[in-house]
Amino acid sequence: MKLYSERSEWKNYMQLISQRPKDFAPSEIFTIVTDERDVNRFFEETGKMLGVIYKSEYHILLVDLIRSPEGRLYTYERILLTEDNAIVAMTVQDGKFVLLKQYRHSMRGSQYAFPRGFGEKGISARENVCKEVQEELGAQVHSICHLGNVIADSGLSGNAAQIYLCKVSHIQKKQWYEGIEDIILLSPEEIEHEIAAGNITDGYTLAAYTFYKCKYYISEEASC
Repeated sequence: MKLYSERSEWKNYMQLISQRPKDFAPSEIFTIVTDERDVNRFFEETGKMLGVIYKSEYHILLVDLIRSPEGRLYTYERILLTEDNAIVAMTVQDGKFVLLKQYRHSMRGSQYAFPRGFGEKGISARENVCKEVQEELGAQVHSICHLGNVIADSGLSGNAAQIYLCKVSHIQKKQWYEGIEDIILLSPEEIEHEIAAGNITDGYTLAAYTFYKCKYYISEEASC
């Protein structure tokens, strides 16, 4: 019978550790266990999969073997992005925020949100902002500046998305592209009303607006 440490899931995991050491940084609180004897024994006793369980163009699903400070071994699932430079484009046209109404398969429903996108190999975060804005809004970007980074769900992923404020023009609705249903333009007062009413629930959008509120006065002339 093949040992678990000889399986592709574990071999790919060990290769990933050498390629992306920051994602496996040492910790005295949650120690990542890679000793083959522990790995093989844990799988034999529990039957739980470890290592790289799934990989796509965008995501890597990992199951780490963790040792707690008390010495207990258990699994921890997490997701890595295949590329850095995931972005959120906080788009503004003529002093109003531009949000998409977009159908999200994961929640089987629609959300209002700023355009965003995964990182792509070979392009910078700023270039990715312009690309996503053009693809989702058909718009031109006239100015752009970095507001901050957000980690949306640190229980599942430690990947940060970079938030950029950008002024745009000539937006156009690209209906059904990536689930886009509509585009809305909201003043600062209107977006705050929608947030308070519970109509805007996207975490990236809420984080982007929080950065904006903390860094700039709310006015049509707010800029970088």
